[in-house]
Amino acid sequence: MRSFQNKTAVITGAGSGLGRALAVQLNRAGAHLALCDLNMAGLEETRALLANQSLRSTLHSVDVSSREQMQRFADEVIATHGQVDILINNAGISLTPKFFDDITEEQFEKVININLWGVYHGVRAFLPHLRTRPEAGIVNMASLAGLVGLPTYAAYAMSKFAVRGLSESLQSELSKTNVSVLVVFPGGVKTNIIRNAPDLKENERESAHSSFTKAALLTADDAAARILRAIQRRKKRIILGTDARIFLAIRNMFPNQFPSIFYAIFGNAMFK
Repeated sequence: MRSFQNKTAVITGAGSGLGRALAVQLNRAGAHLALCDLNMAGLEETRALLANQSLRSTLHSVDVSSREQMQRFADEVIATHGQVDILINNAGISLTPKFFDDITEEQFEKVININLWGVYHGVRAFLPHLRTRPEAGIVNMASLAGLVGLPTYAAYAMSKFAVRGLSESLQSELSKTNVSVLVVFPGGVKTNIIRNAPDLKENERESAHSSFTKAALLTADDAAARILRAIQRRKKRIILGTDARIFLAIRNMFPNQFPSIFYAIFGNAMFK
């Protein structure tokens, strides 16, 4: 996909962070947008940042974990825009770091429902429309945690490994079609993902967010720009961030020793 001019892009989780950055840059590149989030105030803020207000942008309150809501979202988009050329399954949540035994079943299911089933529902609802376009693209947001099973992130890693598996299967199935599939593996990106963690108390959010963003190496703008270049080049996967590349390299070179290496580096901070 060489140009985004007059394409219609669907972005989930567009009310802040990486979803917002992708929306702003796609608008700048000439794309019409269908943006969804549960945070409508955040979506309004995103739309206010769009440089080209003459391009169509629609806002939709959607729970991506709901099959019915995602199908209704797809129907609304087609009714309003008439086409879908790009689907970016970006919506996701994370818990704060905690051991598997300390994650409640409700918390675990919430992460899986949004991070995995949200991607599935997006693909299921929009793929028939993407198939009708001369060229189209799906972007599924995985994570470093979809390449390396990071300790204290069991629910998040499980969801992201599953997104990776789904994406790679789709890449093979759709390889002879007009639809390309890109799976993205970011390391730390400066977004609100920890600030919005469902297991945090309100008085903990700002300090947790501050600690996370200090450690994250990538800005949302930089990550978005790299993702859009990868879409244009019809890449199958992209790993974002030095941290992601280092963790993956260590894991591949020392698969048996990796847990001990990880513990030696981060044990005092993570395993309290």
